Amino acid sequence: MHALLAILNVPSVSDAYGDVRNVYPFWVEQGLAGQWLGIDVEWVYPLLAWAPILLSNVLGPDALPIVWMLMVTALDAVALALLLRVPRGHVLAWAWLGLQLALGPVALGRIDTVAVAVCIIGLAVLRGERPGWAAAAFTIGAWMKVWPGVLYLALLIARRERLRILAAGALVSAAVLVVAALLGSQHALSFLLQQEDRGLQIEAVAATPYLWQAWLGDAHVYFDRQIYTFQVDAPGVGRVAALATPVLVGAVVALCALGVLAVRRSHGREAIVWLAVALVAAMIVTNKVGSPQFVLWLTLPALLLAELGARRHWIGAGAIGLVALLTQLQFPWTYDALVLAEPFGVLLLTARNLVHVGILVGAVWMLVRAARRGPFALSGDERREQVAHAAGLDEEGVVPEAALEHDRLVAGGARGDAGGQPLLIGDGEEPVAGDADDERR
Repeated sequence: MHALLAILNVPSVSDAYGDVRNVYPFWVEQGLAGQWLGIDVEWVYPLLAWAPILLSNVLGPDALPIVWMLMVTALDAVALALLLRVPRGHVLAWAWLGLQLALGPVALGRIDTVAVAVCIIGLAVLRGERPGWAAAAFTIGAWMKVWPGVLYLALLIARRERLRILAAGALVSAAVLVVAALLGSQHALSFLLQQEDRGLQIEAVAATPYLWQAWLGDAHVYFDRQIYTFQVDAPGVGRVAALATPVLVGAVVALCALGVLAVRRSHGREAIVWLAVALVAAMIVTNKVGSPQFVLWLTLPALLLAELGARRHWIGAGAIGLVALLTQLQFPWTYDALVLAEPFGVLLLTARNLVHVGILVGAVWMLVRAARRGPFALSGDERREQVAHAAGLDEEGVVPEAALEHDRLVAGGARGDAGGQPLLIGDGEEPVAGDADDERR
């Protein structure tokens, strides 16, 4: 599959590999000339974003694109091998590869690719009951691209080993900042403020109405040569762009508060997975940037949904796959239509962004249900079916015993016993509850 995506990244096929072919080598050459981003000057990325770029530069800037492809393929192979060792790992592996294929060539051509692999490694070690190592992996990812930080927050809310999780995050962050100080950096945290002066990128959810205005001639698309991206300009765009970051921060804080309430009052696994989905979706929907690689952020939420495996979870995972497919259709294959604000390009963007919003609204709704109604009801037939599926048992005599064990675990969770402790992705044994509506049907 990676070979296919590599072929799609060939310049004569698409320009999805543009950052790796042009931007990253330019940054390296700029650094070698004495101006390292994030150290000598401000940078839009956290400092660990340099790690995969410099590793790919071991044979020089000219070979960087080829080495990058080999590096991300090897890293994905490691993450895949670890993923296959966890319960239902084959389902998670197929879900991950399917999402990469749906997103297309850009799935391997950005720093986000590396951050996703690191976070999947964290997901795998979490299933081995190592929340500290998982927290370290999520923190490393956050020091490459900010978005894995919300996975760290979800882990902090979900697990009881909060001191260990906080210590792991603090140690990784301290190590990065110490190295930055030794390198003489005064811009290690500049990425936190670099987005303030940025305009509204054309793919952003908030830019969708303005793209329709551009089609009508009341707005226009322009290329920002400082940050190498297409943005939209129209009356009111500046105010929307200025509000985007505060709204994003407020949404994350509000969702964390809702997540704490939902985890305490409901089925822990159910609530925490929807919290992870909602947090990542909120970072995309409220963002003033809407780059195609942002869909990669939804990889971990998609795997969490696939791990639970009930019908409503597969609907959520399917929506993420649909977003990825629509994004690939737009970039790189029909991107010119969007830049020119042609009806097809704007309509495709509108459909993609509506699905993004739908994922966020659906996840928030599930969180609200969990916070208001407590544990999800479970019909007897569904309980037996899901216990058999989760345990891999086909023997008729074993399933009822497993179902009774599930009843005991749920009762323990309602009382706050250790058996009901919420996990970020579950323990591989406890079945997933069905909707309360299932019981009435």
